[in-house]
Amino acid sequence: MNRATVDRRLLAHQLLRAAILAGFAFLIVQLDRSGNLTLYIAPRMSIYVKLSALGLYATAVYQLYAALQTWIGRRAADCDCDHAPSPSLFKNVLIYGLFLLPLLLGFLLPDTLMGSTLAAKKGMSLGGSESISRQAPPRQTPAAPTPAAEQPSTEPAAPLDPLDAMFPADIYTESYARHAKKLYGQELIEVPEKQFIETLTTLDLYRQHYVGKTIRISGFVYRDGATPEGQFVVSRFAMNCCSADSMPYGLMILSDEAAKYANDSWLEVTGTLGLSQHGDQEIMILQAIDAVPIEPSDTPYVYPDYDFGLD
Repeated sequence: MNRATVDRRLLAHQLLRAAILAGFAFLIVQLDRSGNLTLYIAPRMSIYVKLSALGLYATAVYQLYAALQTWIGRRAADCDCDHAPSPSLFKNVLIYGLFLLPLLLGFLLPDTLMGSTLAAKKGMSLGGSESISRQAPPRQTPAAPTPAAEQPSTEPAAPLDPLDAMFPADIYTESYARHAKKLYGQELIEVPEKQFIETLTTLDLYRQHYVGKTIRISGFVYRDGATPEGQFVVSRFAMNCCSADSMPYGLMILSDEAAKYANDSWLEVTGTLGLSQHGDQEIMILQAIDAVPIEPSDTPYVYPDYDFGLD
């Protein structure tokens, strides 16, 4: 194969690489300007993705420069290695298709919120984080008898906080126990966006102490084939880094008007917390007192609060 043919093939490859790299960079910029970047990644990761767009642009410019050098007949320093692209059409289509397909999908498909369809595939978590184990109530052990010769202490014993016995903790659940004590004193317990996962986890860890408490939660409606009639789940997708690691968390709702709320509609539900069986496990369930349709949140996903427990 003569050098002119190799150069033409190399020029085509360099231009295609430049277009793909620039395309990915432009897609990131477009998502950022439209405000849809956080549909795919957590806000704390945005800066790194934006910086990657600069790297992609720089690499695309280099590929254009290399294409210009090839077009005017200049080549890199001679070496014994072969830089000629593969002559196999199938191999080239396969390799470039791995980059072109996601790029085209990114531009052509609409940016939509994750909802019930994806939640059914990932599996709904009806409670809090599964990495935190529920605390068993502390066992009461009889006090050891005091020897007759031992004189009782004249110092007053430190008063025991009854909440410490209600909310036992270990090294992994100390922050949840502290949060549980704060929530226990509230007449209305909100499940906020900032600490959505942490609040649900706290309620689930000490669920027996919150039975009868009034809870308010908002999110999208979810139900699957196993959801009993008259019930649905109010859920939010929790994202750690990107949409690939997102998981749906929610609370089962019991309502006489459950049938009127369609999947993926957004509600703010206030109700009384109780316990129920779902399959072979005990779950929290909210007896709805009020359910108000709302618009989807400006930040549709919730994220771990890395400051939780530091106060």
